[in-house]
Amino acid sequence: MVIMNRLLFFPAVLAAAILPAAAEQSTVGGLLINGSTTKPEIIGRLLDTKPGASFTPALWSEDLRRLANSGYFYDVQGGSRAAGPGQIHLDLNLKNKFSTIPIFKFKQGGGTSQLTVGLYEVNAFHRLLEIGGQYERMNAKDGGVVWFRHPYFGLRKNRLGAELYAHTLNLPLLSKKGEPQAHFDNEEIRGHLWLEREISPRFKTALTLNCYRNGFEADDSTAEQAARNGAFLQNNRLNSGRTASLTPGAIWGRLDQDDHLVEGRRLKIQAELADRALGSQFEFVKLEAEAAAALVAGERWNLAGQARMGTKSGHEFQHKFYLGGLDTVRGFLDGQFRGEHMWLVNLEARPTILERPLWTLQGNLFADASKTWDARGFGAEGFRNPFLSFGAGLRLIVPRIYRAIIRLDAARTQEPLRQWGLSFGLQQFF
Repeated sequence: MVIMNRLLFFPAVLAAAILPAAAEQSTVGGLLINGSTTKPEIIGRLLDTKPGASFTPALWSEDLRRLANSGYFYDVQGGSRAAGPGQIHLDLNLKNKFSTIPIFKFKQGGGTSQLTVGLYEVNAFHRLLEIGGQYERMNAKDGGVVWFRHPYFGLRKNRLGAELYAHTLNLPLLSKKGEPQAHFDNEEIRGHLWLEREISPRFKTALTLNCYRNGFEADDSTAEQAARNGAFLQNNRLNSGRTASLTPGAIWGRLDQDDHLVEGRRLKIQAELADRALGSQFEFVKLEAEAAAALVAGERWNLAGQARMGTKSGHEFQHKFYLGGLDTVRGFLDGQFRGEHMWLVNLEARPTILERPLWTLQGNLFADASKTWDARGFGAEGFRNPFLSFGAGLRLIVPRIYRAIIRLDAARTQEPLRQWGLSFGLQQFF
């Protein structure tokens, strides 16, 4: 089944085998795009194969793969046929995923309630532009987020994005066993502007401009919380202020999407550089490297894993690494572990349980391990007694809806405490 899907997915390769040997020297006489709600001229901008240019099967195959990996389409089929002496005609058939996505989240516990509602569209004006926004209410405080994505800014190989946040967050200040250490609200205004440039199909560079202000307010609404906050501040400082930084990065390799299966390798390295010369009140360097890999075993199993390492200078709490929860170490609380250095490993085996035209049910067996700590560097302390969990889960994948992956994981933690945790969320994180 998997082999047949791949053969059908790359008809350009089959066409090259049956067309005359001179096909590689043929000229693209025409390109017909069918089935998409996105304007044909926009899809044409995403292709390197152009009418009037020489036809290269490998380039056409790469164009099809790029459209599939974009996540905007659930069916991508390309064909080629002779259209006269020295000419070849190309057909591109693709269907857009449902592109208007609602957002709704509600959490309550520990004296805090948080409501999030919003909406985003990834095919705005039928041009594959993403525009989104959400309203947030944390206890009695209002906030929100707006964002914009342009996947072909100026040139096909450029992606532009911008986000603006103005909201109130709980700063997670917990012990390693999940016990509250302090109760503070983080009043945050944050903006990001980033540009990603494709140098080759398997190498990209990126640069992000960050500017954010954090203001910390103690929640002394109960005597118990006031006592905890006072004890915490005797040995720790929460420094409100403005951070301005640049984050250069590079990505090697890629993860290819084929229906619900993922295959490939990717390495990402980035460094956030904050300096007073940029207008920042804090100075630090924050380095992070992330490697991910996935392979298809047989027709029904997808094996995947990721590893991350990070280190930083400076001691401000808002700039530390925070791990724990659905997207890092399952079974623990969100942000339960913090530190100036960290490492993380996730391993997953994903069997296909049921596969239907409109949905797929996928299982998941996983193991998570990580560690965060404050020290001078990556010494022995950072690799003793890691935080561990393992478990099983389910993935309901709806390929015709943009990013529609519903996740449910049950995890058993091992260190630093043993407990069961149930996580529910959207989208696969690697």
